Amino acid sequence: MEITFSFDELEIQKSVRRFVQRELLPIRKALEQTGEMPAAVKEKFLSMGLLRAVFPEPYGGVNGSFTGFGMALKELSYGSFVPSWLLFENFLLGYAILRYGSDDLKREILPRLISLETIGGLAFTETETGSDPTQIKTVARKTEGGWILNGSKRFITHSGIGDHLILFAKTGDTVTAFLVETHNKGYRVGKRESFIHAGAFDNGDLYLEDYFAPDNRVIGAVGQGFQSLIETEAIGKVAFSALFVGLAERALDLALEYATTRAHRGTPIGEKFQMTQFKLAGMKTRVEAMNAYLFQVCAKVDRGEEILMEAAMLKILTAGGVKEITAEAMEIHGAYGLSQEYEIGELYKTAISAQVVMGSLDIQRVIIARGMLTEARTRR
Repeated sequence: MEITFSFDELEIQKSVRRFVQRELLPIRKALEQTGEMPAAVKEKFLSMGLLRAVFPEPYGGVNGSFTGFGMALKELSYGSFVPSWLLFENFLLGYAILRYGSDDLKREILPRLISLETIGGLAFTETETGSDPTQIKTVARKTEGGWILNGSKRFITHSGIGDHLILFAKTGDTVTAFLVETHNKGYRVGKRESFIHAGAFDNGDLYLEDYFAPDNRVIGAVGQGFQSLIETEAIGKVAFSALFVGLAERALDLALEYATTRAHRGTPIGEKFQMTQFKLAGMKTRVEAMNAYLFQVCAKVDRGEEILMEAAMLKILTAGGVKEITAEAMEIHGAYGLSQEYEIGELYKTAISAQVVMGSLDIQRVIIARGMLTEARTRR
């Protein structure tokens, strides 16, 4: 399948790449530690309006392509996960509202979310849920004019600093999605997590104690929560993979730079040692394969095609590829890869998170196998 990009998509790539080289890479280390962009850099980042590309004009978007958005995420994460992860989380919330929310909710929430004036996220995981929705303990009880929510969530990004979350709760025997506003009574922030891969991110527990959600805060129909979650997570896996393709490209470039500047008895190790050359060749091959499949799936999204299986396959390819690429880059750096002065160690810690975030790889294999078996039955 030939992959071609439009003029607008290539312009997005050029502008984000320029921003990364000029603004992000010079401050990358401090940015990853603090999670805060200097005011001037933040102003330039916000002025780019990268999230607008994938939303319709009535809500502040520009009717652009998902491919263009994926390209922006990939280029941005080459420099830092801090701004790219903000885009990713706001996209997840915005997509779910666009797909399932009422017209009033879209008009109220989407413009501020797309402009990054407000911060959003998804709240599904609980202490005992993992990837199994039947284990949800958070409950929503119907009352006059809305719902009373009680329960807790774990490992929720932006649960401490965000403005809106789509939260999933049991409504009888079904699951329903609610828009929860973090400043409202009954919402309480719990313990904050400290992850090895994302020290600058806000992530942790949240508690709902008789939180009242009006009827107009139900996303989609009552009982439609799991369907909206599956669809949102499918397209989310594609965006998620774009982040890690960008990280893989950064790791490859760092390994190549080290191999051409680190000398052994006067000769760069990349020219002297065949084992280093083998590593570089394998890394390059994986990066190209990840890029090709990423944009093949993005093109399917733009055509409105079903991507449930493809999203799972892309996540497996990307998670395995970025883990191998960063590990090889660490080996090329030798003992220097363990030094805090070098970037590659931080990239490796971030890369291994792709194994479990947005669904474990074993769950992705189940999704793929079930899709294959379903297709096989329909051909009989």
